[in-house]
Amino acid sequence: MNRFNKHLFAIAVSALMAAPAVAEDAHLSLLLQNDIFAGNDGGGYSNGIALSYLRTAAPGETSIQPQWLLAPVASWLGLGPSTLTLFSLNQTMVTPADITRKVPDPADAPYIGTLWFRAAQVSVQGEIGDMLAVNLGMIGPASGARQSQIFIHHLTHSDRPEGWDAQLGNRVLFGVDRYRALRLDQAGASDDRPSADAIVLAGASLGNLQSSVGGTLLLRYGTGLKRSYPTALRQTTRTADPILLGRGWFAYTGVHADRVFAHMGIGHDKPVKGGTARLRESQVAAVAGLAYGWDDGSLSFSLHSTSSLTTLTGRRKAYGSLTYTAALR
Repeated sequence: MNRFNKHLFAIAVSALMAAPAVAEDAHLSLLLQNDIFAGNDGGGYSNGIALSYLRTAAPGETSIQPQWLLAPVASWLGLGPSTLTLFSLNQTMVTPADITRKVPDPADAPYIGTLWFRAAQVSVQGEIGDMLAVNLGMIGPASGARQSQIFIHHLTHSDRPEGWDAQLGNRVLFGVDRYRALRLDQAGASDDRPSADAIVLAGASLGNLQSSVGGTLLLRYGTGLKRSYPTALRQTTRTADPILLGRGWFAYTGVHADRVFAHMGIGHDKPVKGGTARLRESQVAAVAGLAYGWDDGSLSFSLHSTSSLTTLTGRRKAYGSLTYTAALR
């Protein structure tokens, strides 16, 4: 290496070392949702599991490097500097109420299994939060939902699901979610002292699994509310709980309402010949839960009550949700 190249190399190394690094924290989160937590078995959304990798702004920082997958379009869609990013692998399943029938009731919710990758970015500026997410995966036997439910029911000694032969055939899953939120809190509220806040969120989901518009009102009481605000936007209903970042605790309750325009396997897109299930277009979900956090992790547990996916029955669907989040050092 000649003297000029050595000098150039030294300048480059010095510039890299002098470049300010964006301080951020990383978290690994595992979510388990199942109707057995609420004493049910079958009848709509029955089970979900998600493994997520989250990046969040470190204490004292206001932003982090944006999600590389979403960065090209995030600003175009109105998102500001990134506060939280997420990559997750998700599996969900929907079943009819009577899972012991080999030939499911054609008027009830069909068997639908999904396996999908999600990339999401949250931007918080003041009390305004924005979320953008892209979903891509598979619907049908390739999702492995049948094998997962049989295994889970074997472990819990529940009824063996017999109707998965009638599930929706393989097809690609794709979707986009865009939501905006406003946080309202008590004057002079501090993350270190118990206080209350309210989060109002509205937006839309567009995709071949579900297309809808809707809104959420989430009420929280406890500590760490402002610090954990971005986690309340990271995913939409039926797919996540708000989690706590750092030490503290909070209790939460909320209601989510949707106008659903289409849902895969229900209505016009029938999974089996002769299916007559009709989509319940007005969906209302209620949630109540508790989050507790320590230095290196947090736990969140909640109970959900949602409208039936179909018009066959007015009986609401209940399930529980448990999330463990660990800080990566």
